[in-house]
Amino acid sequence: MSASAEPDGNRLALAGQITADNVLAIRQRGEAWLASLTPGVPASVDLSAVTTASSVLLSLLLCLRRFADQRQVTLTFAGTPDDLVGLSHLNGISRWLTGPS
Repeated sequence: MSASAEPDGNRLALAGQITADNVLAIRQRGEAWLASLTPGVPASVDLSAVTTASSVLLSLLLCLRRFADQRQVTLTFAGTPDDLVGLSHLNGISRWLTGPS
């Protein structure tokens, strides 16, 4: 299955199965989208169409968050699948994905 990253203004929609084979292309597209935004603006990554939670996906989201921080873009995640939230709890990084509880 393929994956995609479709920018729409201040929103980036991720879809499909993000794997080790396609994560670099998705990351580059996400970073190009973040670089196009005005520093200081809020932005959101929509994860509702992602089909599989994995450590590869978590790594991608951490990379996008770090890049956004460098660009001074406030990045949030929407539509986070429950299995990805569970995986982030196991890795001790759920707070940045879901916000403070």
